[in-house]
Amino acid sequence: MKNHNNRIEKIKNWSKDNIIAIALVLLFYFIYIASLRMENAYFCFGTTGMAYMNGEYYRFLTCLFLHSGPRHLLANTLGLLSVSSLLSRFLGKGKTIFLFLSGGVLAEIAWSVVISDQIYDIGASSGIFALIACLIVCTLRFPDSFRFKWYRPDIIIVLVYFLFANSSVTAFLVHTFGFAAGILLSFVMVLTKALRKPADNSRISPPSEAS
Repeated sequence: MKNHNNRIEKIKNWSKDNIIAIALVLLFYFIYIASLRMENAYFCFGTTGMAYMNGEYYRFLTCLFLHSGPRHLLANTLGLLSVSSLLSRFLGKGKTIFLFLSGGVLAEIAWSVVISDQIYDIGASSGIFALIACLIVCTLRFPDSFRFKWYRPDIIIVLVYFLFANSSVTAFLVHTFGFAAGILLSFVMVLTKALRKPADNSRISPPSEAS
């Protein structure tokens, strides 16, 4: 009974720390279900080459919330929740949404400038790669705050996502731009002290304490 209560308490704490990622995921699913009623939603809200944007710059933001199918949606769900669970002590709620949105939008703008054809990009992965970049910056900048085993499920999911999410040239480009945007924004946050080492009592727990 005690172990059961401990698990429930830890789930509650995890949910509280990652409320932004959870809210984004729920929004992804809501928009995905709504988009099933639309024909070619990506054509209306996805990012495309700058020459074909026709001034519809809202696409840089709206594309982050669209997904092409269940596998795409599930992959981004796992990627976002996992990287958020590792970053929540460093970013908090406001900075998490800021980095996800700003990194994603910057990546989509760069991708739109580079792409010369009328092809469309959708998905949250550019913002997720920005968060992964911030995770790497935090790992290098605050190594003492990352005292846990490498085989934690969230770490494994982030590694698999980082390595295997590049399923096409388009995906590779937008992920590269998202990662670069995340590195840039993270360094700016470090310099402005918006990204700082968490207090000792908010250090990410090792598996033996989090199981």
